[in-house]
Amino acid sequence: MYRLLIADDDDSVREDVRTLLPWADYGFDTLAEADSYVTAMDRAMDVRPHAALVSVRLGVRWGADLIEQLRAAGLRTAFCVISDYDEPEHIRRAMRAGAKDFLLKPLDPTEVLTFLKRCLPPGVSGARLDLFAARSGMDPILGVDRRTLSPLTNKILLMANNGLDYPPATLISIAESLHMNSKYLGRVFLRETGMKLSEYMTACRMERARRLVTGTQEKISVIANMVGYSQLNRFYVHFRNYFGISPGALRSVAPPPEIREDTTS
Repeated sequence: MYRLLIADDDDSVREDVRTLLPWADYGFDTLAEADSYVTAMDRAMDVRPHAALVSVRLGVRWGADLIEQLRAAGLRTAFCVISDYDEPEHIRRAMRAGAKDFLLKPLDPTEVLTFLKRCLPPGVSGARLDLFAARSGMDPILGVDRRTLSPLTNKILLMANNGLDYPPATLISIAESLHMNSKYLGRVFLRETGMKLSEYMTACRMERARRLVTGTQEKISVIANMVGYSQLNRFYVHFRNYFGISPGALRSVAPPPEIREDTTS
């Protein structure tokens, strides 16, 4: 089963996370909580969570600092930073520390599920990640219900979505992880989905890039790396070919990210 750490100094936020999803249905038997930086460090070392939702600030300390310390201590936790604001510097700081995602409060269940599905390791203590596919329903790229696909194809989808950043996953790397022949794996995926795996992963990277371009003020060069491109020019070409518009032009015409008013003062 899986273990989750919720690190936030706001009691209401931790309560919201506890009731956000039917956690047991997704294979989570432990929800550990921490209301401070020190407590989060202790709980993480004690529980060794598979995933953690960490507030961008824990009192006077940064959540990114906590992530760096826990990673240095050897924890292989998948970290997601949560915040009231999508400040570019906060996002950069979180990603540099090793966070896999950055989500805004109040948390959206679908976005949390996407993070978990992309980052959790398969087969932990018998937990079944195909529950994520069954719960999330339609694949946004394929346009089909994942429950109609075979367990093997769902496993490929999971590993593909978990390998979007740099260096990106490939058919060969996925096949090696599954100890299977890459040509056979490619034929299975194409037969069931009607799309080559390389085409599917390009579409996933482009859609993720689009959300980052229109939903954040992050630099295009950083976004390119976040979706698996080491060469910025190659990213620009693929983005323009896919959407018919450059990342900068799309950002200029997109509605600005929502700015939340600070009501604490």
